[in-house]
Amino acid sequence: MLGKSVDLGGRRIITKKRMRQALSTLNYSGVLVYSHDNRMETLRIVQRVTNGRVQAELESLNGPSRGMKQEDGQVTCRLSGEHLIAVAQRALGQDGKPLKAKDLAPYYLVQSQGEARVADRQTQVLGIIPTDALRYGYRFFLDTHTGLPLKLDLIGGDARTLEQLMFTSLTLDPETPAPPAEKASQETGDPAASTPLADLAWTFEGLPPGFTLVRAERTLEASGRTLEHLVLSDGLAAISIYAEADAEEGLRGGSRIGAIHAHGGKVAGHQITVVGEAPAATVAAVFSAIKPQAGGTP
Repeated sequence: MLGKSVDLGGRRIITKKRMRQALSTLNYSGVLVYSHDNRMETLRIVQRVTNGRVQAELESLNGPSRGMKQEDGQVTCRLSGEHLIAVAQRALGQDGKPLKAKDLAPYYLVQSQGEARVADRQTQVLGIIPTDALRYGYRFFLDTHTGLPLKLDLIGGDARTLEQLMFTSLTLDPETPAPPAEKASQETGDPAASTPLADLAWTFEGLPPGFTLVRAERTLEASGRTLEHLVLSDGLAAISIYAEADAEEGLRGGSRIGAIHAHGGKVAGHQITVVGEAPAATVAAVFSAIKPQAGGTP
């Protein structure tokens, strides 16, 4: 359903694939508002595509000066706080591999939720609804003409909107063609962005249903300490795990910034910090599930 055009109740809807095409092919600029915890921030976004190379900039217009630049997947930040980094990644289209309904089932339902007007443009509304309390829901407002997401709602378990990211104005480059129409018969899936480490030092016991390891990276910091970054996903939500060797300080127990929850503590002599845009119980369950790999070298 997300990998091709969908007919729901007699209405063909714009898909996640076309949304991604818009994010990687359109030149545009606009102003966004980001609403969370009864607060509102204003952001300016500019994207340019030259010979297939995507360059995008996001800048805050109120509060401390913060910004993010993206060029061909490389991201440079001047931000205060991981929360805004996560928001900026969504605004710049850094959501990972394309989504397909078969990958989301049985943990999410996908449905058309009608039409709405955003930034003086007509949109089709796509709802992604969790089937349990372990994940959030999403509502995408996709521009009818281009497929560009003009609004994103993050929905909590009580159907309350936890966060909202929305264009208030949008200017499209008239020389930029709209993304091509989709052809379901030619639909192919994108390969995974990265492969887990062959000598991964960690394993999991009792992960929340649906979550699996999709990426693992290991880096050596200037201090000489090893930092591992693992990413789990259920096909939509992503949870990051940071494992730092010989770390003396770090998060103990749970923490929350907006809809992002974190949980940290010591495991096998490492500081483990789990961060994700998921309910607190889900993030805590991931922390409890991580174990040192038998024969590994954590």
